Amino acid sequence: MISLIGFSSLCLSIIFSLALLIPNSILKINIKFFLLIFRFSTILVCISFLSLVLAYINSDFSNFNVFQNSHSEKPFIYKISGAWGNHEGSILLWLCMISIYGFLFSLSSNSLDDFKINVLKIQSTLFIIFAFFIIFTSNPFLVNSILVNEGLGLNPILQDPALAIHPPTLYLGYVGFSLVFSLAIASLFNKKEDKNWIYETKKWSIVSWTFLTAGIALGSYWAYYELGWGGWWFWDPVENISLMPWIVGLALVHSLIMIRGEQIIERWIVFLSILCFSLSILGTFLVRSGILTSVHSFASDASRGLFILLIFFLTTGFGFLIFLIKPPKNNNNLNLLLINKTSALIINNILMIIAMLTILLGTIYPIIIEVMTNTRISVGGPYFNSTVLPVLLPGFLLMSIAPVLSWQSNKIKKFKVYVVFFLILSFVVFLHSYLTVFNTWGFIGLILGSWIILSSTISIVLRYKFVISFNYIKSINSFIAHIGVGIMIIGITFSSVYQKEYNFNISEGEEVKINENILKFEKLYLTEEKNYQSLRALFRLTKEDKLINYIMPGKNYYPVSKMITTEAGIYHDWLKDFYITLGSEDNNIWSISVYINPLVSFIWIGVFIMIFSGVIAIFKK
Repeated sequence: MISLIGFSSLCLSIIFSLALLIPNSILKINIKFFLLIFRFSTILVCISFLSLVLAYINSDFSNFNVFQNSHSEKPFIYKISGAWGNHEGSILLWLCMISIYGFLFSLSSNSLDDFKINVLKIQSTLFIIFAFFIIFTSNPFLVNSILVNEGLGLNPILQDPALAIHPPTLYLGYVGFSLVFSLAIASLFNKKEDKNWIYETKKWSIVSWTFLTAGIALGSYWAYYELGWGGWWFWDPVENISLMPWIVGLALVHSLIMIRGEQIIERWIVFLSILCFSLSILGTFLVRSGILTSVHSFASDASRGLFILLIFFLTTGFGFLIFLIKPPKNNNNLNLLLINKTSALIINNILMIIAMLTILLGTIYPIIIEVMTNTRISVGGPYFNSTVLPVLLPGFLLMSIAPVLSWQSNKIKKFKVYVVFFLILSFVVFLHSYLTVFNTWGFIGLILGSWIILSSTISIVLRYKFVISFNYIKSINSFIAHIGVGIMIIGITFSSVYQKEYNFNISEGEEVKINENILKFEKLYLTEEKNYQSLRALFRLTKEDKLINYIMPGKNYYPVSKMITTEAGIYHDWLKDFYITLGSEDNNIWSISVYINPLVSFIWIGVFIMIFSGVIAIFKK
C-alpha cells in the first residue's frame, strides 16, 4: 500500500509538471495558478519520497528496494538513511530536491513573472527527465513477487552517522546547481533588461556551493575515521567527481561577486552555471554506470549508465547550444588593468578551470585507456599532487591579495604594511622550516596559508572599525572565508607532509614507545550490539607517566551481510591526532598501524569557517 501511494504520487507529479510545459499562449493561466500547479507537483514528489522512507521505517519487505537494502534489526537512523543509501532511493531524493529548489525559488524570487515562469519551466523539464529515468530504470517502488519476512541489510560501511547525512547534504549541493542552470538559461531568453537574475544566481550559487562544501567535508571526515587509511583525502575517482563542481562553483561565486555589468563576465557566469550542473550530472553517470571502481559507487548497471549519459548530453548540449546562439546583451566594457581586482579574479577563475580539467583528465583517462586497449590502469595521488596542486597554489595566492586590490586602479592601499608583514612572515616560516625538517611543499603550504590569514586580518583591521553587529560580520565576510581557506591549507599541509606512520606487532599487556609517548595495549573487548559484533582494543596513551587518553580501535562484524569493517581509534588534539588501526592477528599478536597527523583539526576548523561564511553570504546583497 505504501509503495502504491509513493508510485502514484510520483506519476501524478510528472503529469502536473508536463502540464507546466504547455505554452502560455495555449494554457492561458496566470502566474498564481502556474505557481500553484508547480508547488502541488513538489508536494506530490515529496509525498512519494516520504512514502519510501516510511516503507523503510516500517520494514515493509514487500517493497523490493527495502528488501534489498534494509533489515528489521537495523537501528532507526539507518532505517531512515537506507532510503537514500542505494541507487533508486538516492535518485528519488535527487528528484525531490530538484522540485524543492524550484519550490523555494517560487516563494523567494522577486523576479518578473515571465522570467520566473521560464526558470520554473526549465526546472520542470529537468524534473521530468530525471523522473522518466526513475520510472523506466530505477523504480524504488517495485513490489516483491513472493512473501519475504526479512531483508538483506544495508551496506555496513554506510551504517554510520556521518554517512546518514552525507548524501543528502552533498545532493543539496549538486542539485542546487540545477536551479543555477535554470536561472542562467532563462536569462538568455529574457527579453527585458532585468539584472535581478544575477542576484538570484549569486544567492543560489552560494547556497549550492556551501552545501557541497559541507557534503565533501562530511565525506572526508567519514573516510578519515571509518576506512582506516590514516588520511582524509585519497584522490578516489568519486572524490574527484565531487571536487570538480566544487572548484567550478568557487569560480562562479567569485565571478558573481566581481560582476559590474560587463558583457564578458555575464557570458562567463552563464558558461560556469551550465558547467557546474553538467559536472554534477557527469558525476552521477560515472558513479552509477559501473565504469568506476570505488567504495563510493552506487550501482553497476550499464543501461542506467547509458540513460544518465543521454541525460548528460541532452542537458549539456542544450545548455551550451542556447549559450552560443543567445548570448547576453549588455554592452559595458571590462575594466581590466594589470593588478586590479578584476584581473586577479579572472586569472583565479582561469586557474580554477585548468585545475578542474586536470582532475577530469586524471579521472577519465583510465576509462579511455581501458576502452581502447582493454587494459586497466589507475591514476592516483602522485599525478594529482604534482599537477593539480601547482595550479591551485597560485590561485590561492591571488585569493590572498584580491580583496585588497582596487576595482578602478592598480594601486593598493597601505601597500608598505602588507610588504613588511609578508617579509616578517617569510622569515619566520623559513626559520621554522630550517630548524625542523625542511620540505619544499611544507614551506610553500605554510607560508601560503599563513599569508592568507595574515593579509585578511590586516585588511579587516585597516579597513573596518570593529563593531559587534551582524552588519560588521557581513562587511568582513569575504575576509572570514579567506581566513578559513588559510587555516584549511595549513591543516592540509601539515597533516600530509609531516604525517608520521608507525607499524607494530603487539600483544595484550605490551607497550611501545612513540617519540615521547608510551602506548600500552591494555586488553580486548568483544561486545554484541543490535546488528553487529564489536571488537575493540583498549590502548593507554601516556607521556612522562601521565595519562593522555585511552584509544579504542577495532573491527565490526555484520552477520547479515557477513562483512567486517575497520574502525579507527583516534585521540583528537588541537595540534595533532593519534590515529590507530587494528590489523590482523596471529597467535594473539596483533598488527597495528599508528599515525600521528599534525594539525589535522585545522582542516575541519577551516571548512567550518568557510561554511559559516557561506551562510552569511546568503544574506548579503
